[in-house]
Amino acid sequence: MWHTSEGDRLLEGAEARLFKAGLTRLVEQVKEDVRIENSYTIALFDELTWSQRLAVLESVATHLLTQTARMPDLTAVNEATIGTVFDHISFEIDMEIENRSSREVWRQLTLDACYEYFGDELQNRDEAGREDSAAGDTDYLPESASCGQPDRWHELVQSLADRILWDRDYELMGEFLDEPPEKAAMLRQIMGIGDDYFSAAAVDLHSDQEAGETLRRLAGILQ
Repeated sequence: MWHTSEGDRLLEGAEARLFKAGLTRLVEQVKEDVRIENSYTIALFDELTWSQRLAVLESVATHLLTQTARMPDLTAVNEATIGTVFDHISFEIDMEIENRSSREVWRQLTLDACYEYFGDELQNRDEAGREDSAAGDTDYLPESASCGQPDRWHELVQSLADRILWDRDYELMGEFLDEPPEKAAMLRQIMGIGDDYFSAAAVDLHSDQEAGETLRRLAGILQ
């Protein structure tokens, strides 16, 4: 279970299938890039060690995709990880479009999730967009998964991310660290950010055995 912007819930249906696919590919990349830095779009996730990345990915997978007795506290680390999963989905869509693949796997997964949760709203936007197509309006649902306009897909992916994330406070971590403690505390209070949101440390794995066990548990969740 996760304390999402849409309530305390699990991901289900098409939303879960899309997130699971993105998380699976991200786990594969983490495994391959154990010695590579600056590999990810979100700096906070990129700054973690590879073992910390695996640990937080397992936590996110466990709490968003399985029933758990407790929900984790929302922290910059675990929300940045969710953001990274969705950014990776956008990356996969970009690669699919760039390679002009006859397969539309990632776009279809995204479209299915959007129809499942935003169907009526997006259909109305789609109709309005067609009437205003001469003005270059791109804020509506693609006609099919074969749409080759990355910006449309990026907007839809971020709309799905917004169903989980309350905001993107993790992007402000550097700014808060640069402020004096008293000012940072005042800003957190004004913005409704918990005292431990930025300071909560990422869990780490301390041995190859722990990493192997984490990967096995992840495989079980993502199968």
